[in-house]
Amino acid sequence: MKCSRLFFLATLLSLALLFVACSAKPVDQIQRAEKARVAAQAEKAEEFAPEDWKAGDDAWRSANTKIEQEKYGEATTLLLKAQTRFEKARDIAKGKREDTIKEITNNRTTAELRCKTLKSELEKAAKKLPAAKRKEFEEACKNAEEKIAKVQAQLDSHQYSDAKMTAGTALREIWEVQKELEKATGKKTS
Repeated sequence: MKCSRLFFLATLLSLALLFVACSAKPVDQIQRAEKARVAAQAEKAEEFAPEDWKAGDDAWRSANTKIEQEKYGEATTLLLKAQTRFEKARDIAKGKREDTIKEITNNRTTAELRCKTLKSELEKAAKKLPAAKRKEFEEACKNAEEKIAKVQAQLDSHQYSDAKMTAGTALREIWEVQKELEKATGKKTS
């Protein structure tokens, strides 16, 4: 009989602790999830890891709804899910962002070199070209240089998609002008 009383008291105490733990607002878990969310935003997870970002954001919103309803036990579970998804999104985004920056930088450097080569070839062929055609090529070089400069500004302002597109466009335009110059002069550019 004494053992069953002791078991009953232990069970009652456990239930009381569980009730108290579930009824308290999960402030620490909210802070951890918010910290993970901010870190994921800093790595541009919305752009580079959209699936994990969305899963984390959905869990975050659901958790906030549960907190407003004072369903703290359910909110705690959702906050933990949000935290882990935001952390995963942050890690994925960091790697993808670094790769994208490297690709954009390489494309910009290649465009700069090709533009420099194009200008050199244009100077060599200046006497062989009609003035109007030479002016057209010079204008194309100027436009390419402006795009190349714009790429760095876009990178600095974290506009990765725009920077990638601008660098690619500059490379393509330089290549097209090189081909036109080859046709006009009859010589292959280097």
